Amino acid sequence: MTSKIFKFIPLLIGLFLLMTNYSTAQNQVIDLWNKNAPNSIAAENYIEKYEEAIGKMSKVTHPTLTVFVPENPNGTSIVICPGGGYEFLSIKKEGYKTAEWFNSLGITAFVLKYRLPSDEIMEDKSIGPLQDAQEAVRYIRRNTQKWNLHPNKIGVLGYSA
Repeated sequence: MTSKIFKFIPLLIGLFLLMTNYSTAQNQVIDLWNKNAPNSIAAENYIEKYEEAIGKMSKVTHPTLTVFVPENPNGTSIVICPGGGYEFLSIKKEGYKTAEWFNSLGITAFVLKYRLPSDEIMEDKSIGPLQDAQEAVRYIRRNTQKWNLHPNKIGVLGYSA
């Protein structure tokens, strides 16, 4: 009896790996800017931090979009800007969890990890986050065919940002 069970272990492991790869491949992370973001200043000691336990990101220097594609997309998309009072990004709760909820409605969601205002990394800290949000919308519009999206059905949701 046990020998029959052992015959299925490789199959079960293979299925598990296939399912794991599928779920992680679906949430693609895209660099928002090909090179350095506009208005940026290089600062070696300014390093991004992510606190996994609470899903909090701070000192963002490398803006990205994380794509959440629903099972049955309806052509509508949204850019989600997690809040945190410009001190941090509540990226897990106000980003990834919100994206999953939009996916349940058939909406393709893009979670924006944007630069937080800082004199240390920006020439003009009043426009850095806005530049990232604008580029996110431009990027989605340039790539609507890739995800079967309507270019005029792109929303933006910001929490305290």
